[in-house]
Amino acid sequence: MAVDSTRYGVEFRAPALPYPPAEYDQQQAEQFNNVLRLYFNQIDTTIRNAVISDRAEATGWFLS
Repeated sequence: MAVDSTRYGVEFRAPALPYPPAEYDQQQAEQFNNVLRLYFNQIDTTIRNAVISDRAEATGWFLS
């Protein structure tokens, strides 16, 4: 049976990053960092959840 490798269970997309200002602005730099921080937190959480579910499936298979 063929395995569907196109579904990853990811329920979010990469954010639309804001355009940089002509001059440095601390508030806009902080906003940019917040966008990236949220995105990487989502990636981290998704990867951790995928690893946990894979381990649970492997343990279930082993114990059956």
